[in-house]
Amino acid sequence: MKQHALLFSFFFFLASQWPLRATHIVGGEITYRCLGNNRYEINLTVYRDCFNGVPWFDNPAAIGIYDAQWNLFNNIYVSWNPQRHDTLPVILDNPCLIVPPNVCVHRSTYSTIVTLPFRSGGYTLVYQRCCRNQLIRNIPNPLNTGISIVATISETTLLECNNSAVFKKWPPVAICVNEPILFDHSATDADGDSLVYRLCTPLNGPDSLNPRPIPPLRGPYPEVTWRPPYSLANILGGDPLTIHPGTGLMTGVPNTLGNFVVGVCVDEYRNGVLISTTRRDFQYNVAECGNPTAAFAQVEGACVNEVVRFVNQSNFPRVQWYFDWPNNLDKTTTVYSPTYQFSDTGTYTIALIAAPGLPCADTAFQTIRIGSLSVEATAQVEFIQCDNNGLIIQAWDKSIDTVYGIRSWFWQLTGAGGFSLQSSEQNPTFVVKRPGNYRLHLVAHSKGGCRDSVQLALDAPILLVDSLKNKLTICPGDSVRLNQGGISTYTYRWTPAYALSDSTAASPWAFPSQTTDYLVTITNGICTYEGKVTVQVFDVQNFTVSATPPTIYYGEQSQLQAIYTGSGVITWTPATGLNNPNIANPIASPSSTTTYVARLKLDNGCVLTREITLTVLFPFCEEPFIFFPTAFSPNGDGENDVLRLYSRFAEEVYWVIYNRWGQKLFETRDPDGFWDGTFQGVPQPVETYGYYLRVRCLGGALLEKKGNVTLLK
Repeated sequence: MKQHALLFSFFFFLASQWPLRATHIVGGEITYRCLGNNRYEINLTVYRDCFNGVPWFDNPAAIGIYDAQWNLFNNIYVSWNPQRHDTLPVILDNPCLIVPPNVCVHRSTYSTIVTLPFRSGGYTLVYQRCCRNQLIRNIPNPLNTGISIVATISETTLLECNNSAVFKKWPPVAICVNEPILFDHSATDADGDSLVYRLCTPLNGPDSLNPRPIPPLRGPYPEVTWRPPYSLANILGGDPLTIHPGTGLMTGVPNTLGNFVVGVCVDEYRNGVLISTTRRDFQYNVAECGNPTAAFAQVEGACVNEVVRFVNQSNFPRVQWYFDWPNNLDKTTTVYSPTYQFSDTGTYTIALIAAPGLPCADTAFQTIRIGSLSVEATAQVEFIQCDNNGLIIQAWDKSIDTVYGIRSWFWQLTGAGGFSLQSSEQNPTFVVKRPGNYRLHLVAHSKGGCRDSVQLALDAPILLVDSLKNKLTICPGDSVRLNQGGISTYTYRWTPAYALSDSTAASPWAFPSQTTDYLVTITNGICTYEGKVTVQVFDVQNFTVSATPPTIYYGEQSQLQAIYTGSGVITWTPATGLNNPNIANPIASPSSTTTYVARLKLDNGCVLTREITLTVLFPFCEEPFIFFPTAFSPNGDGENDVLRLYSRFAEEVYWVIYNRWGQKLFETRDPDGFWDGTFQGVPQPVETYGYYLRVRCLGGALLEKKGNVTLLK
């Protein structure tokens, strides 16, 4: 109970953050260049997540200019330049590592020129946006944490026309877990001032309720809160992230997968006095990069001069194949999945090298035998049993290879309608249950690597007994033909002979005075079939009708059922609200209470009627008529494995599932839609997840609801 209460409290908090929509910010920075005469070129660079980013870059972006007392001096709008918008390449320092998938960052730069007259205390430039990337691990609630990208123009900068420091390059989009970071995070300064580097805590910004304040909010701006155990001294986890104060060289070894917010400040000193600080806010995406692994699909033997296809299963794009390792290294190719034709018989070693020439190269080997055309496939068949269970076919292998001998066999029996049976035994048996033409295919594999095949056509002599009905119904005093359409070339024996026109006929007449079971034995000299036909003499009392349920809500359905153990035609009236009035079990969905009449007519004219009243009520658009579970357990035990909405009268449905970071994991408008507890094919952890539900019921009533659901195992 305590656990459920905690989960509910968490979801209540998550639901209170529902309005947020901008979940895209990766980082950014503001730099400036003095043009003289109090004019400055301002450059704002913003980075967003390509895959999880919502929305697109602001256009225009609002940059606020505040004085030292946080009075708004100016609010400027800057449009982004398409020529200064790009996607950053994913480059790993170690060529042996594999670029992780689904990592992408967009960059856009805004530039403008402003006039800033001298003002005591200088100015602060700020751009603000919410929210940060939803995958961040080292700060709490990133979906409701904004960013403040600032630059301070000091009095010294105004008086001496100073330029800010400019970082040389942006950090790598992705880094590899447990791999050392060695990144030059240095900057340049046009004035030749002394630069000192340090890690600094990024600044917080607006929340999801006001994600894009215009003008940006006045300062001062608080720093983000670190989520324990992370801190400025432990930003990534693992070997601490550090930066050399003199060179800007950043080092560390991350040991935790995920996204991490990082801040770097470069302090600009002139004559030993701090005159400017340039802040950079960015993210490290720590991913599992992996190492090259060579692998290719198992290759069977082949015949000489036959083209053999090799299917590459390696995880590295650059490979080298050798088809006669190590005897002839000239037989090679760099095609990813090549074909090759061996010109001579023998045993060959195939080598596949992933990442050739690199210290991390991996090699896979297989041995293939190329044989001569000495194998001859031959087969025989025998019908060894044929009865109600079908025809048993015994296949005999007669294949020979006088040079190498036979290594293995592949049999396939095919027939009409996609029928197919397979076996790898030398002398298998097959069972078929329908008469007709079949084809038996044998592929014999030689120990020398070659193979041969043969096909046999078979006509299965199984009895055709489709005309034999299990049950027939007559009115008292009437007669009926057994096995209408029976085949006269077969031999029949019917028992008992009571009330039959001929107990050896293919289709005798039966006229019993009471219900009787007739046993029949049919043979064609090879196959034998034993069956039973029940002739039921119509009992006028043995006819019932029902409605399940007998009372429904408007818009729901009820299953009508007319039951009679004999043979006849059942129709229903009125046809209003029925999906098909000419079947025994139609689905009824009337708009008002209706009495339905079932009419049974036998083939010989016997008629009987029964009636049933279906009551129709009007439901409310609320629980319990609409039920959405609070927990499910996708553990494959067949019970409560998926999450779905249960409603018998919903007309329109929409529901969506979010995780604790607000990431959308699943949504559907299908009344029968369900969530199996995965996201992008990955099972999600035991956790509490938020949902939003909207249902429009028959009649137009609307239900909207937010809540939480627990994923159990």
